[in-house]
Amino acid sequence: MTEIAVLGTGRMGGAIARRLLATGHRVTAWNRTGDRAAATGAAVADSPAAAAARADVVITMLTDGPAVAEVLTAAAVPPETVVVQMSTIAPRETRAIAAGIPLFVDAPVAGSVDAVAAGTLTIFAAGAVERAGGVLQNLGEVRNVGEAGAGSAVKLMQNTAMLTALAGLRESLALAGALGIDRDLAAGLLAAGPLATAYRRAASTTADFPVALAVKDLRLTGFDGPVVSATLAALEAVPDQHADLAALVGPVR
Repeated sequence: MTEIAVLGTGRMGGAIARRLLATGHRVTAWNRTGDRAAATGAAVADSPAAAAARADVVITMLTDGPAVAEVLTAAAVPPETVVVQMSTIAPRETRAIAAGIPLFVDAPVAGSVDAVAAGTLTIFAAGAVERAGGVLQNLGEVRNVGEAGAGSAVKLMQNTAMLTALAGLRESLALAGALGIDRDLAAGLLAAGPLATAYRRAASTTADFPVALAVKDLRLTGFDGPVVSATLAALEAVPDQHADLAALVGPVR
C-alpha cells in the first residue's frame, strides 16, 4: 500500500483519487475548493504541503503550467518523494518544473474519467518512470516515452491529431450542406468511412472534456517557440474554431 497525495481533484484528478483508493492505496487529496477533495472519499488536506507531508508519491492534475508550478512550490515536496505530473502542460514548462525535483515523472494521459475508473488510461510517462510504475499501472497502460518533457510532447501530439480531425469533420459536414447534400446522408457516409472512429467521437452527445481546455491544449503547441508554430500550418485556424465553439456551448464540468 502506497501513501499518495493527489493535488487537484477536478474531473480527472477526482477520478484518479477514487481509482487509487479503490485499488488499495492510502490517498490524501487537496483542492482549492475543499468540497471537491472531500467528494473523492480520500482524506482531505488543507494545503498542498499538508497533503504531501507523508506521501510516497505526489500526483498533480491541474489546469495549466503556472498552476502546477505554484502548487508544487507550496507543497515543498521532500527530495525522496516521487512527483508524478499528469496535467497537460507545455514541454518547456514540464522541463522547468522537473529541474527542481529529483524524482520527477512527466505523465499526461489519453482518456477521460470513464477510462480512469476502468483503469484503461494510456499514460505517456517520462523521467523516473520506474519509481512510479506500480502506482500508474493501477490507472492504465504505462508507455515510457523518454526523458521529462517527452510525455508532455506526446500528449500535445495526440491532442493535435484528435482536435484537428474533429475540426475537419465539422467542416466536411458544412461543405456537404453548402453543396446540397443531405446532412443525415453525409453523416452516415462519414460514419462508415475511414474516419469512422473520429466521426463517432465528434457525433457523441456525451461531454468528456471542456472545449475551453481543448483550446488551451491546442495553443500549447506554440508555447515552445516559433520554430514549432511555423511548421504547424493546419493548426493556425483550429484553436480559434474551438474557441468559437467554447463561447457557444459554455463550460462543461
